[in-house]
Amino acid sequence: MADIRFNSIEDTELADLWYAVGGAAVRHPGHFQPLYEALSTELLARRGEGLNPWLEQRFREFRLVDSKEDILANISSPPEVS
Repeated sequence: MADIRFNSIEDTELADLWYAVGGAAVRHPGHFQPLYEALSTELLARRGEGLNPWLEQRFREFRLVDSKEDILANISSPPEVS
């Protein structure tokens, strides 16, 4: 069953949200992980087996740049100590 929170969102917009929230979920899993998982579930329900190739094609141009930015951010920001 589809998540009604995402009913009015097109697949491409949903994928963009998934990508953006994924980065936040890595940095703050306690806060963004549930939303990331809901977005993942919705995308899989909509796209099925074709999801991974579709996401790869959609975000290929961002991955290398984002990886470099993430590395630089991690180097310049010491980890939080709890």
